[in-house]
Amino acid sequence: MASHSKWKSPNHPLYLHHSDQPGAILVPQPLVEDNYNTWVQSMSMALTVKNKLGFVDRTINKPSEDKFEELQQWNRCNNLVKTWLLGSMSKEISGSVINYKDARQMWTDLQERFSHVNIVQLFHVENEIHDCVQSNMSVSSYFTKLKSLWDERDTLCSIPACSCGTKNEMNSYVET
Repeated sequence: MASHSKWKSPNHPLYLHHSDQPGAILVPQPLVEDNYNTWVQSMSMALTVKNKLGFVDRTINKPSEDKFEELQQWNRCNNLVKTWLLGSMSKEISGSVINYKDARQMWTDLQERFSHVNIVQLFHVENEIHDCVQSNMSVSSYFTKLKSLWDERDTLCSIPACSCGTKNEMNSYVET
């Protein structure tokens, strides 16, 4: 059995489906300066569906040079993920990360740049919550709007899970 035949399985991260095209739009809204939290959640879900999240979260490592066929396939997949990422950003942001060699570097740069809690954004969300009134909205619409604001605030204030491999209080490993 040839080593590349395993890539014909949709469960293999190096598998490429005929619908996996560089111009595919994976998330509904492009990354701009003030929507990183929503964008990263949407992009993570999309990459998980495509079985390519490992290219940005370090679970799919670049093969060594002596594994030529696997390295070629990894490069194809990595470049595909890079095009998906670039296609989901504003022109200004994509221009600042296009020269990275792999998708992981792009992802890390964006994370370092945009994942920090934006105090101004948090202030605006808190004000929207405070100023939110039902007015002419139905109870359902009002609750949906408020819940959306609460969720956005919670996302802005969330503390990332520990990924150091230590045990948590329940005596099991912390999941990341």
